[in-house]
Amino acid sequence: MALAPSSESIEWFGPGAHRRRWRDVRIGRFLLSLFIPPKGQKVVPTKAGLMLSAISMFIGIAGYNSSSNILFITLSLLLSAIVVSGLLSWLNFRSTAWRMILQPPFRAGERAVVDLEVFSGKRFLPTYSLGFGFRVSSGDTGRLSLGRRLDPGETRRLQWSFTPRHRGRELIEMTGVSSQFPFGFLYKQFGGRIAREVHVWPARIAYASSLVAQAVPNSMGDVLNRAGSGNDFINLREYRIGDSYRQVHWKASARQRRLMVRQLLAENHSGFFLQVDTSASVWSDPEQFEKMCSLAATLAEDLFRQGQLIGAIVNDCAPFFVRRVADLELLLDQLAVIEPVDAAIPGRVVAFRNVIVFAPDENEGVSAYVRGQKAATA
Repeated sequence: MALAPSSESIEWFGPGAHRRRWRDVRIGRFLLSLFIPPKGQKVVPTKAGLMLSAISMFIGIAGYNSSSNILFITLSLLLSAIVVSGLLSWLNFRSTAWRMILQPPFRAGERAVVDLEVFSGKRFLPTYSLGFGFRVSSGDTGRLSLGRRLDPGETRRLQWSFTPRHRGRELIEMTGVSSQFPFGFLYKQFGGRIAREVHVWPARIAYASSLVAQAVPNSMGDVLNRAGSGNDFINLREYRIGDSYRQVHWKASARQRRLMVRQLLAENHSGFFLQVDTSASVWSDPEQFEKMCSLAATLAEDLFRQGQLIGAIVNDCAPFFVRRVADLELLLDQLAVIEPVDAAIPGRVVAFRNVIVFAPDENEGVSAYVRGQKAATA
């Protein structure tokens, strides 16, 4: 017996997304749907179907004029082929479901992958020749084909990829599902539109940096009571994506039967605080503004990997500390959608000496400054 799609956070779409019993189906509505497709669905003849219809019409006229039984038998066979084609096409879609699974992060200029899972809830008949159309708001389009048959109860994953051109919000759509099964006489399209909005992070950019030379103690002799790469042990915690394997406590992991990580006290002498001001009076050149966003995102990632990123502030938003990968992703999401503003009033910055600010440079470049000293250039 075929199993229904597993209940997960990502919703399924299509005729098989919700299991329905035959006793719950209204016969009148079911028969009407065979002749008048529901909203979002359409059935149109292909070129081969139009030619078959034209041939059937000429054979019917010839049979009527000649009273030939052979021509009438031929006409009935041709018309039955069209009817059987529509019936098999309906059975091909029945109890089939699909869902779109995104694979973040999405970054400008880099390949992005979109997964599509297709499930067949039929008990006996396989599913053939389904096509899935894709479109993104930046203009890219694509199409995935099911390829070989999908057996009853089987789930298959297909992949479609595209390359985002610019940072910002991107709408990814699966526009619909279509098929010409079985004979290619009819083109049936099932609505089933799925749309997801994602953040496209700024593209990484090459830069020349001297941040290590610019770093000074934020508070002489003090340390920050937060997780980091210091030498003082605080506690054990579960492993999270992005943690260094050097911090894994193997004995504790063996006892707990899951990865445990040493949480250390971060020293305060080498951290940087990122401040991004997008005043339109400063960033009047769109190319320089985009380069600043890329430089800020690249510095944030590199400093986070080195354990040197303390926190960030964007315009008048509240400052926040970057302690985990989720905090870094929140910062990159903000950098993905920021735009020049008429008057940006930066919020209150925590008292740190190593605050990185950005300013336009000559030759359409962008520079990062720490305490008035140039620390990075792109």
